[in-house]
Amino acid sequence: MTEPNPAAEAVAATIRARRTLKVLGDAEAPVSFSPEAAERHRAVVLDALRTAGWAPFHYARDIDGLAEPWRAHVLWHDACQRLAPRLGEWLPNMKPTNKVPAMLRACGAMVLATWLPQFRDLDRPATPAQVAVDDEHLAAASAMVQNLLLLLTAHGMGTYWSSGGPLGSHGFFNEIGVTPAERLIAAVFVEFPDTLDTPLTRLPGKHRDRRGDAWIREASLD
Repeated sequence: MTEPNPAAEAVAATIRARRTLKVLGDAEAPVSFSPEAAERHRAVVLDALRTAGWAPFHYARDIDGLAEPWRAHVLWHDACQRLAPRLGEWLPNMKPTNKVPAMLRACGAMVLATWLPQFRDLDRPATPAQVAVDDEHLAAASAMVQNLLLLLTAHGMGTYWSSGGPLGSHGFFNEIGVTPAERLIAAVFVEFPDTLDTPLTRLPGKHRDRRGDAWIREASLD
């Protein structure tokens, strides 16, 4: 029988507690926080991002003197509230049923996590070795995002990992100052605790109850 390991048990509990939760806000009843709560949550998100950046990466990307193959762009609550009604101006092809505006109205922050391809945007086709390097960059950025989700979960904050849809367009990136070299991997919508009596709709993820462990296989050699 293995000895109890409190640190491992705490990590495992956080992993199991993380859940996909799409939180939607009403245009007529925007989410609000006290200034004290907003500042406290802001510090938590920034600290979580710094810690999430300890994710592994195999190759240094070395753009602008930064080794990491990822970037994070944070839009705080007030910016998200201003963005929600204006998103259609910048993205005219966005469908009326798109839930991004409602998610922007509900969140305390949105983190746009991007990764930096190294070879896929060259004028010539990438070689298999170059594709492998880019795959490493993408995998590293994914690890950073997962770190962020777990840390925010541990702080009692709801999260939703969105592929981003219209938020990954070059037009929107240009509006908020994201460089053309970056590609969106996740728009992480962060629900802050302590909303001030705001009606919200919470939609759970579709696949949580379908999970199992049949995908695990113990391999051996003859």
